[in-house]
Amino acid sequence: MATARQDFERFVGWLYQEDKQVPADVRRLAHLALENFDMLAGTSRQRSQRASYLVELIRENLAQTADTPPQIQPDGVVDAWPWARLSHLTLGPFRGFLHPEPFDLQNQVVLFYGPNGSGKTSLCEGLEYALLGEVEEAGAKRIAARTYLSNVHAQCYEPPILKATSHQGQEIDVVANADMYRFCFIEKNRIDAFSRIAARPNNQRAELIATLFGMDQFNDFVSHFNESIDGQLVLSPAKQTELADLRAALETDKAIVDGEPDTRHRLRDEEAALAMSYAEGTDYAGLKELIGSAEAPGRLQELNKLLDAVPPSIIGVKRQTMLDAFEKAHQCQQDLNEITSELQSQSNQVSFKALYDAVLALQQTVGERCPACDTPLQGTVHVVANPYEKATTGLSDLRSLSELQQRQYNAQQALTQASRELREMMTRLENFIDQQQEQPCEAKQYLSGLSADPEGIWWATLYPLSEGDNAKADLLEQLLGIADSIDAQDTMSQHMQQERAPLVAERQRLLDFQLKVQAQDQKDKELADAIDKAKARIAAFDTDHAELISLAKQEEQDIIRDTGFKETYDRFLKELKSYREQLPGQFLAGLNEMALMLYNEFNQNDLDADKLASLHLPLTSEDKIEIAFRGNPTQMVNALHVLSEGHIRCLGLAILMAKAKSIGSPLIVFDDAINAIDHDHRRGIRETIFESEHFDRTQIIVTCHSNEFIKDIQQHLPRPRREDCQVYLFKHHTGDNQPRVVNNVATRNYIAKARAARETLNDREALGASRQALEMLSNKVWQWLVHHELGLLTVPLARAGAEPDLRNLCEALLKKLRKAHTFDHANKDPLIEAYGRIIAISESNLIWTYLNKGTHEEADRDDFDSDDVESVVQTLEQIDCLDFRRPR
Repeated sequence: MATARQDFERFVGWLYQEDKQVPADVRRLAHLALENFDMLAGTSRQRSQRASYLVELIRENLAQTADTPPQIQPDGVVDAWPWARLSHLTLGPFRGFLHPEPFDLQNQVVLFYGPNGSGKTSLCEGLEYALLGEVEEAGAKRIAARTYLSNVHAQCYEPPILKATSHQGQEIDVVANADMYRFCFIEKNRIDAFSRIAARPNNQRAELIATLFGMDQFNDFVSHFNESIDGQLVLSPAKQTELADLRAALETDKAIVDGEPDTRHRLRDEEAALAMSYAEGTDYAGLKELIGSAEAPGRLQELNKLLDAVPPSIIGVKRQTMLDAFEKAHQCQQDLNEITSELQSQSNQVSFKALYDAVLALQQTVGERCPACDTPLQGTVHVVANPYEKATTGLSDLRSLSELQQRQYNAQQALTQASRELREMMTRLENFIDQQQEQPCEAKQYLSGLSADPEGIWWATLYPLSEGDNAKADLLEQLLGIADSIDAQDTMSQHMQQERAPLVAERQRLLDFQLKVQAQDQKDKELADAIDKAKARIAAFDTDHAELISLAKQEEQDIIRDTGFKETYDRFLKELKSYREQLPGQFLAGLNEMALMLYNEFNQNDLDADKLASLHLPLTSEDKIEIAFRGNPTQMVNALHVLSEGHIRCLGLAILMAKAKSIGSPLIVFDDAINAIDHDHRRGIRETIFESEHFDRTQIIVTCHSNEFIKDIQQHLPRPRREDCQVYLFKHHTGDNQPRVVNNVATRNYIAKARAARETLNDREALGASRQALEMLSNKVWQWLVHHELGLLTVPLARAGAEPDLRNLCEALLKKLRKAHTFDHANKDPLIEAYGRIIAISESNLIWTYLNKGTHEEADRDDFDSDDVESVVQTLEQIDCLDFRRPR
């Protein structure tokens, strides 16, 4: 988290700018966070972890924290670099290196190549730790440095030992300084992330620009500040509100006690009004006497006793009603007898009626035949008389008989009803006798002997009276006497019921007022209870709520304190986010021209109209990366909308290198960064970094797994820098868990290889390297002529699709140079002389056989002419000394 701490320290210094007008407590809070940075960075916003930790710090230390600006060197400003070039690194045990491994870094260009997993990343992380004091990847993954940096097999790590050469030529120790060396590193991951910037939402683009400069950790640190610390502060008067609610209830108690006289007076008025509503002139005490109680009975108890005696129910039997019932039953019997006699006199007609009914009933079954003889009703043979028509006519003639039969049925029903009514009346007589509990008599025995539903003329033994039948008359008279007794009792019951009605109404009224009096008395009781409880609560309030009173007082002070903390934190967080948004702009300030120039050189093969005429890098989070093309220099467009991913990667690399150059960095470390660039742009990047004068005084360290790119660097390095280049090869370990490091890798530069072969008199090898060198140099010359608009050559080809012979290409180049009479350049005459010398060697010479076709192991070959071979090598060395960089 060193870079994050550094950026946060700059933020603290930024708060002291005169135009900021930041309150002192906000600056103190920033100092407090800086003093506890490591602990604070270990917290997160989850479950308000950081807010809780920060509030604890604020309460304990904010008041004592000093308010003085930190001593910080402005970003990108280095008074004097303490050394001119790195000289030596000892690495291990550290990450992938189990044992100490020495590296000679004295050369201006140091190249490391090898397959993935062979130790290149560990090397770069060793340099990063030695220069910055930490490894960014460990912080990004939240892995402790001891765990991340330790070698797995050694279970420990030793800090790398890094030496440098001072400006006076002395070897000195390099002291880690993240502030000074943070822009020395250019990493593949940063360029990859920057290339994805176009696909991100606008609010994340500033973060990716920050990622380009290694601000990931600072962004992560800032993002874990909680939006608010209100949940950890005392800001709402919860205890005071609770106490206020209790005091409000206490005021209610005081109001109850103070209002007792008025409340009691009101209750007395209500009592008087209640008594007057019962009866004019009645007071409340008199009303309560009327209602009474078990101890002092009143009118209500008296009425209860009177009404508790229930009068007999009305039976409803009288002498005359009994006689009428007997007469009705007797008359119904006589009527039935008369009708029956009449029917008996017409008995023959009754048989015919039955016959006719039976015939008609068979009509539906028999149909068109006689029901008696089965003779058809119609046809050749048929009945004399239609039986169905005869039955219908007969029934019509016997209609009066049918009516007489109906009368008989009705008379029978009337007799049955009269019998039941008389029997029911006898039941009431029997019940009355049982209630009276009198001695058994003839009438009681008679009634007891009747069945519940007697049949026949059961009353004939009593009614009608026949002359001289004194026994029947006595029994009937006894029954009629019982009816008289019932009548007398019914009369008395009716009288009693008429007298009870006013008493029932009076009792009900008193019962209603009894409930009202009870409710009124309950009010008195409730008032007394409320007053007693209110007085008790008033007396015990301070004692019962002593703790709450103390907490409320403390809460009041806490709110005053924490309200200030809230305002301080809110302003602090606002300024911190504002600084984070502006920080990428601080890094990008002043880089427009340099980044534009580098971008165009990276893209040297693009059409001139597609190169940039202007570049505006964003200085705030709201700004965009705007560019204008040379084809339309007045139209500014959003670079992320129009540039391809490959061009965006080039732009990211150009910005990083422009930053390093702007601060005069003596070192740039490319951590696999070249592999982030597509093949179409690698040539332009290689020429810009290794062949131009932009970085000719900067030490360049490159790690790369591309064998061809390392070879191209060696081929095209200018001669002075070529001699100041060191190449390391990394190989996988062979079982000892230590990467194999080859530090004496022979140069792969063709001209150097040719000269080395000549020194050992190995002309075959010298010519083999010379062929490659001549091809490489001739292509470079041809490309140089293209830049000067002289690239159109006429070269004979042996067949379709064939490559031109090297001699033919050299002759074509020489011819173009000789005919370019108006072309004036310092390289022209040396090139004419050099190519003239090579072409002067006869085409049939064995040398050209090798130069054209390459060297092979062929039998019976003569030796080469050493002077001609030396001439070729010298000529190539002379061409190599020329400057073929494109015009700028």
